[in-house]
Amino acid sequence: MNNSRVPVLIVGAGAAGLTASALLAKHGVGSVLIDKRRETFIYPKARNLSFRSLEILRGLGLADEVHAVAGGVSDMLTKPALNSTESRQAFDVDAIFSPFDGLSPEPSGQYCPQSALEPMLLAHVRRHGSQVRYGTELCSFEQDEAGVTAVVRDRDSGALQTVQADYLVAADGVHSPVRDALGVPTSGHGALPIYVVFIYFRGPWRQFVPELDDGDAIQVDNADVNGIFLPVRDDFGMLASTYVPGLGEAAVQFTEDRCREMLIKAIGEPIDVEVVEATPWQPYERVADQFRCGRVFLVGDSAHAMPPFKAGGANCAIQSAHNLAWKLAAVLTGTAGPDLLHTYQAERHPIGRFSARQSLTGPSLHLLRLDDSGPGLPADEEAPMFALLIGHQYRSDAVVFDGPDPRNPDAVSLVTELHAQPGTRVPHVWLSRGGRRVSTLDLLGPGFTLLTGAHDARWQRAASRASAVLDVPVAVHSIDDNAWAHTTGLAAAGALLIRPDDFVGWRADTLPADPDAELQRVLASILARS
Repeated sequence: MNNSRVPVLIVGAGAAGLTASALLAKHGVGSVLIDKRRETFIYPKARNLSFRSLEILRGLGLADEVHAVAGGVSDMLTKPALNSTESRQAFDVDAIFSPFDGLSPEPSGQYCPQSALEPMLLAHVRRHGSQVRYGTELCSFEQDEAGVTAVVRDRDSGALQTVQADYLVAADGVHSPVRDALGVPTSGHGALPIYVVFIYFRGPWRQFVPELDDGDAIQVDNADVNGIFLPVRDDFGMLASTYVPGLGEAAVQFTEDRCREMLIKAIGEPIDVEVVEATPWQPYERVADQFRCGRVFLVGDSAHAMPPFKAGGANCAIQSAHNLAWKLAAVLTGTAGPDLLHTYQAERHPIGRFSARQSLTGPSLHLLRLDDSGPGLPADEEAPMFALLIGHQYRSDAVVFDGPDPRNPDAVSLVTELHAQPGTRVPHVWLSRGGRRVSTLDLLGPGFTLLTGAHDARWQRAASRASAVLDVPVAVHSIDDNAWAHTTGLAAAGALLIRPDDFVGWRADTLPADPDAELQRVLASILARS
């Protein structure tokens, strides 16, 4: 058994694990990512990315690759059968996403299925020197004050290896063996009383819907079949339907013959179809009570599992990885004290729980046939999409409030607009820089950024001295722009300190009496060095 040493070991190469690895590399921290699967996901699992996730991928330099996948978010039509000329829009995608136009340099939403996203992130991670090893499973792990010792096994050769890591990131899914080994309890509704069966098939089905773009879906609803057709590639398609064990239905009933019969009835006329695979999946609404246990962190479905509606799932996973990565990097490089890592739980747990609960409100109940499934299902009020997509405000020791900071660890803190409040994502405004149109988010680098209302040598000097004293790079950009001033309400003498995850860590509406000392105090506080 050979040994290796790595700053971060990541278990699970889905959207959460690959994003975490990519973001750690952006901050100069290497990782080893393992997954017991033998390849990236080949089916269009998680499908749509919100603008906030797109911003994170933009920061990795992947925007052009993502935009090349499709022109926008998935649309869905409802038809009695594929060959029917009758159709109606299942829901108004534009009405859902158009209110967010202008909030981001990215589209409000973008179709980019996991089958396309995973290879992008994988190539990016490997280009930047970190390891991704498929066909490798975690056998056991132990942790102490010095780090994590894990034993991993190559599934082909059976060879064992001991990996010493400073930290372990568990992105190993809804049934997370790491979470179970830690004994971390969960809350929520758990397994929902319904299954989705994905029937993958080949056949000339797209001749009946030539207008169907990749990413779009057709919901078929007739007396025999209720399901959703999704294109995979070329003549390869998927029909997603549901069954309820409580009604006597079971996965074993979806034989090859029955699946073929369902496909023919959904298509509306007999064609030659080859059933490739029928895979059942049970949705969960379950959130870990702790996202951190010692040197182990839960990310993605291991932390917050939810049905893939209402901008949850992969989007929440990517954003949790973004929150954690810069903090791990800051501690590993000695920039921050270890207490900074406590803020991952404080900031992301309320949002994970809020997103999970909201995933079972509104249209989700109907799509999952849960609107009439009896007691025990959520009665939460449906929140506005703004709250889910961008309207959260972090309240933790990594955000400095000059006024009152009423914290409630059991509740998510929400805002209705972004005006550069501490704890919110910095507003997007288009600016002109060197003859180019850039977003305020494009001014942000991998470290801290000070955005000032106008060029002021005192803020420049304060940032330079804080960088020297604390050994923390702080970039400075002055923004003399009417739209920016209107959006933020920031006076010319004010400034915003932006964290590496694009969130406002501190706001100064006026120039402090001693800006040097004040900026050093704030940085030290955010980085748990005070």
